[in-house]
Amino acid sequence: MKHRKTDHTSVAVIAVLLIAILPVQSAVGADRIDAGGSPVLERIIANGVMRVGVNPLFKPFSFTNEKKERVGIDIDIANLLARGLGVKLEIVVPDTFLDLFQLAQNGDIDVIIAAMSRIFQRSKWVDFTDSYYDTGISVMLSKARGSGLGISQVKSYQELMNQLRNAGKEDQLIIAATTGKGAIRSIPSFFPKAKVKEYPTNEESAEAVAKGAAHIMVHDEIFLNLWVKENPDKALYRMTVFRKPYKPDSYGFGIAKGNQSFLNLLNMFIYDQLYAQGYFKQFMENYIKPQPQGASFNIGESEL
Repeated sequence: MKHRKTDHTSVAVIAVLLIAILPVQSAVGADRIDAGGSPVLERIIANGVMRVGVNPLFKPFSFTNEKKERVGIDIDIANLLARGLGVKLEIVVPDTFLDLFQLAQNGDIDVIIAAMSRIFQRSKWVDFTDSYYDTGISVMLSKARGSGLGISQVKSYQELMNQLRNAGKEDQLIIAATTGKGAIRSIPSFFPKAKVKEYPTNEESAEAVAKGAAHIMVHDEIFLNLWVKENPDKALYRMTVFRKPYKPDSYGFGIAKGNQSFLNLLNMFIYDQLYAQGYFKQFMENYIKPQPQGASFNIGESEL
């Protein structure tokens, strides 16, 4: 009897110990986040909220729909990230794209997810993640306005520049570009003699070309192709987008400097969740109809 009593006592002690240990084991499981010394990640954990700065207007990544709701690929990504971290999401829409950097530096937002090109100048202000979307800077040409320079039929950057050089009209080219965007920074290198007209939004830059105020617009190929596709009344037979970008580009998240562990976490999110798990493809297809196998998303002259 004494032996059996001792066994029951031991079992009871073990059971009590297991009950005490289990919550601790759960706490160090998948749901617990180790901030790893990252001030931004510590702030997110403490507040239970992640504030994401997005592009004010860059369809299909961030825009308002007919119901006045903020939607887009970047919004879907931010929601997925917040769920993965187990926190609430707060979307912050700045007045201008350039405001995002100061907001991140001041701690007013935690992450920038804004179809943001990873360029050297910006890396002085924020740290970039790995690329979550590879794209390129391309050209949208007004055929009517371009005829005056003899470029209405060109279909590539190289053809465009060769034609302008041969005609001695490089300095007559007028380019519409959006203030503060990565595309505008490419102009001095790729179009050294051209005149530039800056506009506050991508849509206004595109409209300028449609109205003949500029010969071409330079921007991310995905925006140019989508704008042409969604504005057939302005673009059909009038505009063409070069199939091959003249400059490679890629988008990354941005965070305030000094947050390496958070940067590592975001890179793993991009690799595992967006790509290995296929979420980015799903998000893209929410806003861009998949093309038939073998077809290109680019809308070139043959389609117009």
